Amino acid sequence: MSVFGAFSGIFTIFLLFAVGFLATKQKVLTPEHYSFCSKLLTTYSIPLLLFENATRNMNVPFIKEMGLLMLVPFAIQIGSFCLALLVGKLAKIEPNRSGVFTAMFSMANTIFIGLPVCTEIFGDVGTPYVMSFYLAHTFCFWMLAVPLIAKDGSGGAPSFAQRLKSSFSRQVQGFLVGSVVGLLGITLPGFITGAAKYVGNLTTPLSAMMVGHLFANMGKDAFKTDKMVRVALLGKCLLCPILATVICIVFHVPQLAAGVFIVLSAMPVMNQTVLMASHYKSDDNAAAKGLAISLLLCMACVPVIVYFVGTFY
Repeated sequence: MSVFGAFSGIFTIFLLFAVGFLATKQKVLTPEHYSFCSKLLTTYSIPLLLFENATRNMNVPFIKEMGLLMLVPFAIQIGSFCLALLVGKLAKIEPNRSGVFTAMFSMANTIFIGLPVCTEIFGDVGTPYVMSFYLAHTFCFWMLAVPLIAKDGSGGAPSFAQRLKSSFSRQVQGFLVGSVVGLLGITLPGFITGAAKYVGNLTTPLSAMMVGHLFANMGKDAFKTDKMVRVALLGKCLLCPILATVICIVFHVPQLAAGVFIVLSAMPVMNQTVLMASHYKSDDNAAAKGLAISLLLCMACVPVIVYFVGTFY
């Protein structure tokens, strides 16, 4: 884990952003292609990536080494959520926007951005830590953030059963099945793991190019913000990483895992925050602006975080 590696990884992601941006401007990458890539990633690529990685890295020695540290991502997510509620009160965020504000502040884009970024910086050995963070993040988003977003708008909040079902996405299922295979010591045929790895390796380039597509379709107004968005971005890029650092220190988290957790806490606003805000007729415009700006800010923050963790942690 080095600053040079962080810059190299971030620059790789930015170049992939640029490919998606140019492809969109030249009408090579269309909204129909974007929809297809999104479905391909969520249905096959990411689940198979996590499955294949879990079969290699999720084993009994790893679980024994982590122990209760597997609960640290839950502490980070719940702590960030509570911090967002407190900051929202202090900043006097409008009640009908507080749910979107809280989700923007505390919930990170763990899979589409966080996984590729952490893979470039930490390598495959960091993926199990990404997944443990993703499990906590997914659970907290659907159980804590979505009801607040629904309260902002005119739509009724989903039931507990619906939220619980949404927490067990295909990505989670792929990781859990791979973990069972790894923990039981089952050796899969090479053609299965090879095919899973080939499809899983599509995740980083496709995810990054999709982000470039989003940027290409955003006008200049995407960077005009109000107080709510600015405060949420302050929390996303500064306060949440600081809180994650404190929690990692308290729980004596090893450097590699701490680096992954802290980097992930600074990842951009979730795509699902925009989708849920639109679905429940909340402030989806503010969420979309927060997503666009946080993408740029997080890429600037990550090398600083890696330098800090590598030097002082």
